[in-house]
Amino acid sequence: MPRGRPIKTDIRERIAAILQHMNIAYGYQIFKIYRDVFGYISLRNLYYNVKKGMELGEFVVVDVKRENGLFTWGQNVEHKYYTLGPFAIFPKKLKEGEIKKLNSLNREEIKIDWEDIIKKQIIKLENEIREFNKSKSRFRYEDKIKIEHSIKRKIVVLKDWLKAKVGKNQILKAKINNLNELINTQTP
Repeated sequence: MPRGRPIKTDIRERIAAILQHMNIAYGYQIFKIYRDVFGYISLRNLYYNVKKGMELGEFVVVDVKRENGLFTWGQNVEHKYYTLGPFAIFPKKLKEGEIKKLNSLNREEIKIDWEDIIKKQIIKLENEIREFNKSKSRFRYEDKIKIEHSIKRKIVVLKDWLKAKVGKNQILKAKINNLNELINTQTP
């Protein structure tokens, strides 16, 4: 059994459900909705899970806005707006009351540059492939195969996400196909 915290958590699944209903939200907004719908969570735990979700590609930052005002910590605040990433995982079953509360939320609409976000996800996955290629000689054969299948699954999901968010974009599709070639040519 791997050490540390488990990769899959109910908290990130619930955050994904919030973002699915809201479309886009900033961190403290997610925190308030989470507490209202699902119950207690510490702000620190929520931000840990948002950060971890970003590392895993479950959430992506789509916008950063600065707002001026009189806050206890100063005169301005920076809001990072998050939305669902290509590898988001949703809760298996929500309670009826939770679903009603989520459906009553107002969706925010904002123009999102999906091409830029997908480019960032491609770079992230390319770095993961390069890191795997560097260190795969240390893995057992079974572990190499599992990681390779995991990466290939991510490539397929990223292709599907590209189709859903952008439509036909031959340049990004070619970059994703290059990822497939990078993993195939580097495997013994």
